[in-house]
Amino acid sequence: MKKYIMLLFTLVVMIATVITQISEYKTHPKPEFREPFLDIKSTKFGQIKNIVWLDNFVLSENAVLVLATNHKNNIDYSSLSYLDIANGESKLLAEFPSHQFLDNIILFDNRLSQNNGIITAFNEGVVKITLNRDDNHILFSEQEFLPIEGFEEASSIDLKGDLYYSKPNDHLLYVKHFDQPSFSFFMNDNEVVKDMTYLRKPYQIVNANILDRKLTYTSLTANGIDLYAMDFDGTPMANFNRPIMKNVINAQGIEDSFGFIGMNLSKDSSVSSVEQPLNVFMARRYKANYDRILVLDTIPFNTDPLGSAPALDSTTFNDDYSVVYTSYDESHKGKLTICNYQQEPKVILEDENLFGPVSIDRKSILDPTDPLVKSDIKNAYILYFTLENDKVRVNICDQNGKPVKDITNIIMN
Repeated sequence: MKKYIMLLFTLVVMIATVITQISEYKTHPKPEFREPFLDIKSTKFGQIKNIVWLDNFVLSENAVLVLATNHKNNIDYSSLSYLDIANGESKLLAEFPSHQFLDNIILFDNRLSQNNGIITAFNEGVVKITLNRDDNHILFSEQEFLPIEGFEEASSIDLKGDLYYSKPNDHLLYVKHFDQPSFSFFMNDNEVVKDMTYLRKPYQIVNANILDRKLTYTSLTANGIDLYAMDFDGTPMANFNRPIMKNVINAQGIEDSFGFIGMNLSKDSSVSSVEQPLNVFMARRYKANYDRILVLDTIPFNTDPLGSAPALDSTTFNDDYSVVYTSYDESHKGKLTICNYQQEPKVILEDENLFGPVSIDRKSILDPTDPLVKSDIKNAYILYFTLENDKVRVNICDQNGKPVKDITNIIMN
């Protein structure tokens, strides 16, 4: 009899906990600021939602990817295009019905995979696109559409072999296991794993680290947005599922996906939350207690001219890394700062009409003014956006802020 009473008591506690968690999730307001975004009208591509460097593990070329939306037959269609920054030649890689929340998402699948691909979302699932060149050096793409039941409501994703996603006003974290995972050689057995859900109240999926088998995600709390981590089997990384970072403004995986970068409100209690600066942080690999999270810099928490939070991005190679990020003064004038491995942060652009996201990668862009730069030497180059007389300009600079190329015309026209 005593055993049954204890079992009933345990069930009551579990149900009360679930109800409390769901209730808390629904009562927390979402942040007032926006993430960095693009919404640029282009004659060539349509309404541009995102532009990023093409990942070198997909194809090591001096090119960017352009994700845009066009309205056709009363339906919004997204198009993903390859754009060579040297000659302006573009190629349509895929076109598909737009997703209502994820029409700006460009991701890259696992670097350890033999078929590392580009990931984006369509209205019913995700699209994986692989790039290759034939014997005549002609670029061709292959598309794989992966429909997922209920995915039209997804609001954040990451795909590293398996798909991790969340939905708005939902308290579950979803995991979609595909039939042939990219990393089957890491598995201990050949059992087919079923799709899973976890009661985690995710706000956004941040990063799936396939090497350490860890997932990071944010969740809305009474005090703001906190960053959490768990094993792929759902086990929280911290005791009692405590957050690993509090008051997060934004967070994303680093370039190699084995860690994360982000910004969070400073813990300085001498100023109000409105006036608090932001810490720029980075974790290269996952540790049990996350005692190796680096604070790279502290910047003011002001928005860009469009009301978006500061942006950041990274490029990594073994121990080396470069993290680039924007910051703004009270008049929304921007700075572009870079922090390299074992170096202090350095402002490389200042008093600029910066806005939106940034993208950094190592490319072999030739500098005709510097005969020492060879085509086989990769340097870090930064793609960024400015507003000049209400017109958008798309620029590329090196890690010292030296202008390399203005690619506005080949994107807009």
